[in-house]
Amino acid sequence: MSLPPESSPNEANTGPIWLLPVIIVGAIILVAGLVTLTLTLRNAPSPSSSANVTAVAFPTGHPTIDPALDPTALPSAHGGVDPDGPPVAMISLADARAYQEAGTAIFIDIRPGTDYSAAHIPGALSLTATDLQTQMAALPSETLFIAYGDATRPESSQRAAQIFLDLGYPQVSALEVGFQDWVQAGYPVEP
Repeated sequence: MSLPPESSPNEANTGPIWLLPVIIVGAIILVAGLVTLTLTLRNAPSPSSSANVTAVAFPTGHPTIDPALDPTALPSAHGGVDPDGPPVAMISLADARAYQEAGTAIFIDIRPGTDYSAAHIPGALSLTATDLQTQMAALPSETLFIAYGDATRPESSQRAAQIFLDLGYPQVSALEVGFQDWVQAGYPVEP
């Protein structure tokens, strides 16, 4: 009968040579994940609240916007309402339709370009248009802009309105409901 070769005391306690690098890499991945989770939760928008949305009076005049600003670089409107942002005037579906019939409002569709291409409120401008700011600046200064989006994300139209208010457009409002509600009300749409 043969005996196993003798090993030194250090070899008996170390285990496989590949185990230490695996443990180190695993620890690094775990720490990176925890840091990412912490930063994500810290920067997450707070839930939208009706207290953040108030009616405002619209001043007259059209802002001067730097035409060199790339409209495709506009911030995303798919976040929650910025609690530190400007207050947003909300507009009901019936009032928005009245403005549309009177021709005194232009709608800004903040949905993806494919949704806009499928159907939108007549005359609406798409947030994805490369010349959106040029189109908006060409309109009369008393034009009311009404942002609208998808009914499943009502806060996105409020956030879009805040962005345009931040850009200097004084007459911006957000539709209280979404495009699907416009369609369900039997109001006109165009492809």
